[in-house]
Amino acid sequence: MNYNGLVVINAKNASFNAGFDGLPRRLPNGRIFATDKTLKYCIREYLSSDETVFVQRTKKEHETKDGAVLRYLTLKENYLEKCGKKSIPKSEIEVMEDLKSFIDVRLFGVVFAVDKNISITGPCQINYGINCFENSSIYSSDILSPYRNPNENSKESQQTTIGSESRADDVYYVYDICLNMNSAQKQGIDISDADIEKLKNALKYSVGGVNSTTMFGCETVSMIWFENKNNHIFNNLNSQVSVYESDGNVIVDYSKVYGIIADGINKDSLEQYSNKVENIGLSD
Repeated sequence: MNYNGLVVINAKNASFNAGFDGLPRRLPNGRIFATDKTLKYCIREYLSSDETVFVQRTKKEHETKDGAVLRYLTLKENYLEKCGKKSIPKSEIEVMEDLKSFIDVRLFGVVFAVDKNISITGPCQINYGINCFENSSIYSSDILSPYRNPNENSKESQQTTIGSESRADDVYYVYDICLNMNSAQKQGIDISDADIEKLKNALKYSVGGVNSTTMFGCETVSMIWFENKNNHIFNNLNSQVSVYESDGNVIVDYSKVYGIIADGINKDSLEQYSNKVENIGLSD
């Protein structure tokens, strides 16, 4: 049985996913968007509170000639550390089974390019989150560091340094999500009901739990989740979602989405979640 979902993430005076220019990412047409990697990062952080996830930056103390230093693990070191092994097994099947023991690999897959190139395609796919709110703006603010310029030869050597940060005032990213159980079965990945519940909870609560400077102000405000008939998978449903203000309230309108999916889902499986918004359009 395959599943689809839609998740709406609100960033209010925050930057959910900045580009290398420091600004919230934008499509060529100017519309604000966020990558799937940003949401997956939040999900992994959420899941890691109860169990070990594989794809996560991990630091460990290492001895050098200049003393102990903290540095990030390489992919190989990460595998050995988290799988409790001293060397990479020669059996590719053994390595794959080790990797599948981690919930984030079971969901999202992994490319393990160590000695052998092992690739697992994740049955859970997330596309880019597109802003579906028409009144969003990006702004930048100058910020002052309490420390002086370290360049003694600079004219500003006795001055504190000035930087800038950029935020978006009010953005509603809509993400499309599918969980393809056919793909999981073909790859020998066992997605349990418990895994699915953990994923749904992570989609609802993980973003609000990431307390970085720029992401404080981001949270999931709406989600729907449903089981499909006949092993079907829906695509590009996020383009059919409307988000707008009405009488001081934010409305997430799923009418067009429901018109597309109504005959292709098990309606008893349709779940919805809302937080600070009103979901509409999810019934006949």
